[in-house]
Amino acid sequence: MKFLYPLLLGGLLLAGCQQNSKPDAAGAGATTGLAGASTDTAFVITFSSLPPAELAAGATPKQLAEFAWAEFLALNWQSNYDTIRKQRDAPDPNWNYHDPSPKLTVWETYAHRTELQPANDSIRPFNSAPRYSYGEQIKRARKGVSFSLFNNLDENSEIGSCNLYGQVTSSPQQMVLYQAKVNSNEYNYILKRYPKQGSLGLAIKTNIANIKKYKAYYDTTAAKNKKYKGNCYCPPGVLCLPCGNDTLKTRQGIGTIEVKTAWRQLNANEDASKFLTRNVVYYRQKAGNDTLFYDNATFALIGMHIIHKTVNYPDFVFATFEHKDVEKDKMGFRLILQNKQKQDSLSALHYPYQRLHPLTKVDSLATVAAHRKIKAMNRNSVLLNYRLVGVQGTPTSNTSTPNFFLANYVVESDSLLANFHGSGFAHPHDQKPNILLKGKLLSAGGCQGCHGVAQQKFGTDFSFLLGGTTMAPDIDETQQQKLIRYIRATTIAAAKRKK
Repeated sequence: MKFLYPLLLGGLLLAGCQQNSKPDAAGAGATTGLAGASTDTAFVITFSSLPPAELAAGATPKQLAEFAWAEFLALNWQSNYDTIRKQRDAPDPNWNYHDPSPKLTVWETYAHRTELQPANDSIRPFNSAPRYSYGEQIKRARKGVSFSLFNNLDENSEIGSCNLYGQVTSSPQQMVLYQAKVNSNEYNYILKRYPKQGSLGLAIKTNIANIKKYKAYYDTTAAKNKKYKGNCYCPPGVLCLPCGNDTLKTRQGIGTIEVKTAWRQLNANEDASKFLTRNVVYYRQKAGNDTLFYDNATFALIGMHIIHKTVNYPDFVFATFEHKDVEKDKMGFRLILQNKQKQDSLSALHYPYQRLHPLTKVDSLATVAAHRKIKAMNRNSVLLNYRLVGVQGTPTSNTSTPNFFLANYVVESDSLLANFHGSGFAHPHDQKPNILLKGKLLSAGGCQGCHGVAQQKFGTDFSFLLGGTTMAPDIDETQQQKLIRYIRATTIAAAKRKK
């Protein structure tokens, strides 16, 4: 899920390596108290080096869970990238899940949001080494640190709604940090069609106008547009991100995938082997100095959103995963409040806080089945510590639909995001339309409804990563002025592009 400010989810050339796709009957013993009971517990858990390009239309909750795990396992495949073969978004054909956990996964080599929308307005080829472009100069914090690591944690709030703290009892100021990335299909589409902010801005304006006029990305009744197809194959001048399984001229392959991840630092007494840990880029200020510095440190992955556009799901499939112990990790959050003068402050600490919507039984059983398969191949796999939270498929206004209020414990912690069901961020719970599906407006909830705002009102085809360049990263400290400066800078940048 995203918020008002743009803070967030060559194609793959290698053939998928199918390792295990037999149904697995997951035991129900570990699901006491979970919502959404189901008697169908035979899950097909697919281990492939490539994510699935498509999902059957009208998928059941079980099929959605299987699709989500297939994505998660493929995206966490070992990457083929090295200093000689600079192949991003490409799996290592010689690795499989019997091997030790990867040192670099496929999704980590996706393009960071500042590579997709660089402040210098000069987007580079997808397979270039990481280079992060901001609107202000960022200095090195100390000798020996790198600014070209694949994980660049440049967001320090839950998309402008609240600040989350990873260990409030032992490290009360330790913030959870975030990053957002896109796969090669989305990146190369922007690189080819709209490489400059000016051309992208015009396409976005066209989308907004067409949605208001036609309830579609373009006039589907015009004779000249008959050769185009829905939101997957659009006329020139319209922002229409690639869809998986597109057999038309575009041959878009896997389709658009965006990934957002949440990270925190571990305490000395925590077992790092239970987490996917990485040396990352993060940002801070030195005492008494307003200058931004980049630094490196080891952080642990605690949450992941995956959104995926396909022909059958042009409004994306939304899947989210989290570390199994997030509710035990003594986290807390402070709401970001704003007064009439547009000045920000932080609320009192919310600790402990409860998950507002329980995991469904189907999704939890899918995790049991996936873990059983993973453990049979590698009992030390770090992925045994991560679970599926939920999946959203076809949009609906029916609040009784499983996962209608899809929310991750460490990405949508507060009620504004976890209960999102509104027409926009000023009215997050008014239950008015927020999403366009086949010419009709619906009021979707959770992640899907939130991203629907980006489609309907912002004209960016469900993506919050195309709303403008990032002028400055967030810092790993609780300092209100830095957040205010960031919001002001990104708002100004977006306003300039619209002129």
